[in-house]
Amino acid sequence: MKKLLFAIPAAILLASPAMSGEKIQLTEKEQTKLDKRLDGRTAGKAKSCISAHDQRQMTVISDDILIFGSRRNAKTIYVNKPYRGCPNADRNILSYSRSTSSLCRGEIVDLVDNMTGMSMGSCTFGEFVPYTKN
Repeated sequence: MKKLLFAIPAAILLASPAMSGEKIQLTEKEQTKLDKRLDGRTAGKAKSCISAHDQRQMTVISDDILIFGSRRNAKTIYVNKPYRGCPNADRNILSYSRSTSSLCRGEIVDLVDNMTGMSMGSCTFGEFVPYTKN
């Protein structure tokens, strides 16, 4: 029963449509990684922006799900589903510049190749959904 309660937020997150109207499909490995990060947490109301403090640690779950937090085991982490995904986010450097210390929905992120420094495309952040430890 306890595992079911923790799986529900992940199921709700994945059931909500992406910008293109498609559902997010995760591999078994990605789903396990997401479940582990959301274990014992409750979803809150989505936010448009997160502070610089909450941007210190980023984890790529898949091309469609990024997690931000102040540190690896922060009390609150933020799940972001970039519009139309962020292809190869786990293989590239995410580079963004902003005029404020906040990171907000709609901001464009450049993907930069680790080895060559060449631009590999871009993606746009969605809303930040907070997940807080109970």
